[in-house]
Amino acid sequence: MNSLLVFLSFLMLADFSSFTFCRENSRGPFETQCVQLDAGGKGEAKFKRRGADMIAAPLQLSAAARDRFDAVIAATGNLNGGEKYESGRKVADLGKKHLTLVTPEGTKEATYNFSERKEVTDLTSFFEALLNQQTIGFDLDNAIQFDRLSVPKRLDQIETELKSNRIADPDGLIGLLEKIESDQRVMNYARDHAGKIKRQIQTKK
Repeated sequence: MNSLLVFLSFLMLADFSSFTFCRENSRGPFETQCVQLDAGGKGEAKFKRRGADMIAAPLQLSAAARDRFDAVIAATGNLNGGEKYESGRKVADLGKKHLTLVTPEGTKEATYNFSERKEVTDLTSFFEALLNQQTIGFDLDNAIQFDRLSVPKRLDQIETELKSNRIADPDGLIGLLEKIESDQRVMNYARDHAGKIKRQIQTKK
């Protein structure tokens, strides 16, 4: 029965125009982190470090990540009951989350700090891992251009995050890893390491 409800929800969501997940942070390096995606998994990530300008980066989910995106959105039933996402428990400030879904029928929104609903925690985990991936990838891309000596350290971080399941779309890293592999300006160790991580991702498909 639950599978049928998710399937019907997915059909309802097939033509949504935009979904946005934003997280405000009262502490840590980032003030704000957002992802906005259309139904095809295309959009952009935005993040603002404290004392710095907002940065925007284009984003296209791989096929596997797009399927997971579809599933976590569909499981909420079009953000149904969004006003009840917040848990009644008193917990620490985990960063206020703001969700917005735009469909032909209208806009649904939800705001919460902490939720105990499984469909909401699954959605939160996916998007927090996606934000984590986007910021790490942005820093690595910058390192390739401006601080190539730090590339090995950045690759170590990616490998650790992959092992800890804190990367939402591993396939989305392949292009960046191939960029490092082919860049003659990057030290051989880092190029070999990038190739190793790429093969690990491909093997797990």
